[in-house]
Amino acid sequence: MSTDPLRRTPRRPAGARLTAVLVVALVVAANVWTGCTVTKSNYKTLSLFFDGVPDPESKVATIDEATGKVVPGANMSIHAPYAEESCSECHRGRLRMTKNNSGMCASCHEGKEREHEYMHGPVAAQACLWCHHPHESKHKHLMRDSDRAICTLCHVPEMLSSDRVPEHADNARGCLECHTGHGGPRPFMLRDATPGKEGG
Repeated sequence: MSTDPLRRTPRRPAGARLTAVLVVALVVAANVWTGCTVTKSNYKTLSLFFDGVPDPESKVATIDEATGKVVPGANMSIHAPYAEESCSECHRGRLRMTKNNSGMCASCHEGKEREHEYMHGPVAAQACLWCHHPHESKHKHLMRDSDRAICTLCHVPEMLSSDRVPEHADNARGCLECHTGHGGPRPFMLRDATPGKEGG
């Protein structure tokens, strides 16, 4: 391995640079052409370039014909900066955040990763997007799916003792009935009192 301090790092091939420039130019052009407001006419273009664009034809959201803005349905949660079209609040110089690095959330939700004595791993690691959508959801609190569907992506049923805790085997039960999502003062993030049980 060469230790020559004058040796330069190899540059990307011209074709790769050109492709990157074209992709950025297309994204910028699409954004300028369509704007950030999602309408029936620009939905396909925006969703081609961006994840999480709300479908104005979906049952959970409608379009206000007077303003052209997306109006969340009754069972829908929407992130305030997204609803206000304040994209730069989260996307400062970045078009996309990864599920493993959503630390940008901490700029508004500061301290959430250390707020409890017992913390949920993804919260402590600021991996918010493992469980939450950044824009909108048909579930409360911008959840990606039902709590049981999300939790069992990591906490597979084989890990959960249904002998000691029969509720673990009941697919109709939600995990957040007994546990908190971010953390709490008790081991296993148990709530102070669980439904149907005195004192938890």
